[in-house]
Amino acid sequence: MAGESSSGPLHGLPTASPPPAPAALLISSPVLILGGPSPAASELCQRLRGIDVKVLLASSAETARQALQVDAPELFVMDARSSRRVSDGEKVLEDLRAGTDPSAVLHWFDADVDLQRLLETVRPRDDHMAGPISVDEALRRLHFITARLPERAEGERLLVGDLELDTAARTVRRGGRDIDLSDTEFRLLRLLMRHARTVLPKAEILQQVWEYEFAGQANIVELYISYVRKKIEADMPRMIHTVRGAGYVLRPAEHGPSGLTSASSAGSP
Repeated sequence: MAGESSSGPLHGLPTASPPPAPAALLISSPVLILGGPSPAASELCQRLRGIDVKVLLASSAETARQALQVDAPELFVMDARSSRRVSDGEKVLEDLRAGTDPSAVLHWFDADVDLQRLLETVRPRDDHMAGPISVDEALRRLHFITARLPERAEGERLLVGDLELDTAARTVRRGGRDIDLSDTEFRLLRLLMRHARTVLPKAEILQQVWEYEFAGQANIVELYISYVRKKIEADMPRMIHTVRGAGYVLRPAEHGPSGLTSASSAGSP
């Protein structure tokens, strides 16, 4: 009809829907990898940390049991290949299962693994891989194993020593004292607490907190480490430690006779 505008969508015709958001890997945190050192375990550890999943590496029964007590992982990777398996690995795995319910395991076997062993070892919630390990495939399998576990409550409560962070309420407390952090400071502390007792390089911190690759910007990491230190360590023992040439690590404070560590007054990042 003359005079009518032809701009805009035509009445009665469906408008195009926006494309759906791409699916993302969803993996329970933390994940305990039980087995001797290997390229596959190292790459899987790096990839998991890259999607903000806490990873615990255990190359002995004692280390695995300590990790279970501290972090209560629900998801395990059991490297049962003959060149990587830990001593008494099956017994250790049973202890881990008994200490965490529910739990699920991704088993790594040699290519010639016996069918009877598979049937005896792999449980309904579990999954397994045999032969050369593809880390991409391992990540996919961990994603689907996670879906077999009961859903976690929304949010996450992290506790390291007397320091507590609640992601749902977005609160930080230490020794009963509320601590106010900016968004960036909160993300930085959450990263350090998720990987407590693990040294994180500056490049990894920069990538995960600021979401871009390390490009000579270590000064921003040092700056925000100093901000967070001032807030969580004010008149209290030190928790964030500098590992020269390696990065930063957050650990529970060690209280001396005076109640403060010797490093608590150090100001360098």
